[in-house]
Amino acid sequence: MNKKTYTGSKIQNHFTAYLIQFVRGKRHDYLEKKIQMADAEELLEDIGQMEARIVIEELLENQTREQLLLQEAQGKYPEWNKMSDERLMKALHTLRDEERKLIYQHVFEERTFEEMSRLNGLSEERCKGIYYYAIRKIRKVMGGEN
Repeated sequence: MNKKTYTGSKIQNHFTAYLIQFVRGKRHDYLEKKIQMADAEELLEDIGQMEARIVIEELLENQTREQLLLQEAQGKYPEWNKMSDERLMKALHTLRDEERKLIYQHVFEERTFEEMSRLNGLSEERCKGIYYYAIRKIRKVMGGEN
C-alpha cells in the first residue's frame, strides 16, 4: 500500500480554514441584519397603516361630536329625541335649560361634576345641587319617589 504524505503547509491550512469560517460568519451576520431590516420596515409600514386608521376613526368621532355639540348649542338634544317614554320626555321638557344641560352632560356625555363645573362656570357643589334637584323634579313629574 502506498502511503501518501502531506506536503502542504499546516499554517496555510489553518489560515484558510479560519478565513472560510470568518467569511461564513460575516455572511451570516449580513443576512441576519438584512432580515432584521426587512422586518423593521414591514413593522413600520404596519404601524403607519394602523396610525392612519386611528386618525380616520378619530376624525369621524370628532366630526360626530362636533355635530352633537352644535345641536346642543341650539337646544336640541339628539339622544332625547330617541326616547320612547312620553312621561320622561314631558318631565325633561319641564326642566329649565340649565338643568337640562347639566342632566345631558352628566348622563349622556358621562362628564364628572368637576368637568361640568369648569364647562359651565359654576362651582362643583352648585352643579351637584342643580343636577340632583332636576332629578327630583323628573321623579316628581313621572310619579316616582323623591
